[in-house]
Amino acid sequence: MTQRTLIDFLQTALKVGPTQVHSALIAKSEGHLDHYARAKQNAAKAADCVRRFMNQVGDPTVRTEIGKQLAKLDRLISAMTDDA
Repeated sequence: MTQRTLIDFLQTALKVGPTQVHSALIAKSEGHLDHYARAKQNAAKAADCVRRFMNQVGDPTVRTEIGKQLAKLDRLISAMTDDA
């Protein structure tokens, strides 16, 4: 996998994760607990995926930025979990 492809993949996961958090919160507010649980799990999978592969990013500046975005996603997931 090229660096550009890897970075694009990680950035996509970092966009999908917050979308899944948002979807989970909407589902929860509408009483769709099955969807809430799936979307919450998918957000966590996106974060885990980024954590697994981000160390393969060669550019330390890009890796740091990905780490910051991952921390933001982790906070969103944590807030959602605490709210459950």
